[in-house]
Amino acid sequence: MQMISRLFHRQNKRPAVAISIAQDRILLASREPEVRFDQEPCNGPADWARAIAALVQRTQAAGAPVRVLLPTALYQQVQIEKPDVPDDELPGALPWAVKDLVSEPVLQLGFDYYQLPANPASRPRLAVICVGKPRLQQIANAVNKVAELQQITIEELGLVDLLGALPQLQLLLFQSPGQDLQLLAVCQGQLCFSRQLRGFSRLAQQTIDNLDADLLDNLSLEVQRSIDYLVAQLKLPAASQIYVAIATPDLGGVIRHLAANFSVPVQALANPAVTAGLEYLPLFGNLQVAEVA
Repeated sequence: MQMISRLFHRQNKRPAVAISIAQDRILLASREPEVRFDQEPCNGPADWARAIAALVQRTQAAGAPVRVLLPTALYQQVQIEKPDVPDDELPGALPWAVKDLVSEPVLQLGFDYYQLPANPASRPRLAVICVGKPRLQQIANAVNKVAELQQITIEELGLVDLLGALPQLQLLLFQSPGQDLQLLAVCQGQLCFSRQLRGFSRLAQQTIDNLDADLLDNLSLEVQRSIDYLVAQLKLPAASQIYVAIATPDLGGVIRHLAANFSVPVQALANPAVTAGLEYLPLFGNLQVAEVA
């Protein structure tokens, strides 16, 4: 999220670490000098600064550049037609384009955006991320006391970074423990589409002896509906791969069921963050891009 990041960006050539902020804990991931995952419990926003400081000190990341990923609970995201202004005037136009779609006064919000694919016959569309300025400042102050804030982005875009910039359309089914199932579509390294798929919390209880075939059939149906929309409405190419990162005891059974319903490969997403906990995946993806950059 470049516009928000410019508010706080500093140059630092040390290896970056990524953190994610939640109500009850702060997560941290690093890739250099070694892959590491850690977390610190916290008691809401008033405890963020203490928890961030404790985590940064414990992981020997003091003074390092920090990339903060916001979970969905900490921002609003709306979709709009791109305002008809030159690109350099877009930051000033966004607040007024979304003012009737957000729950806070626009002058109290920080904004960022990314472009969405659209039917070639339609006007360009943007996804606009809105975060309260006091919250942004609180995060910046907490990080900069012990390290250097390099970037603020959202967890959803960290997941996109995991899939790289292949020209083919790729799908990711992601569900961290206790969260709704999420379907993301990625093409050429860009987020094309995302959906929260509600009603699939029972996937976490699936076992080899207790696979709910009806639940998995419903999941296949929702994935197919999304694919149909992407191809028919957004004119994107057919999906070439489906990745699965779901907190379920029988991930293999879920993958086999999906593979039986689709003609494209279906496989588990594999990287070091998976074994540490699926909640670390967005952080790991964000650092993957930081390394390349």
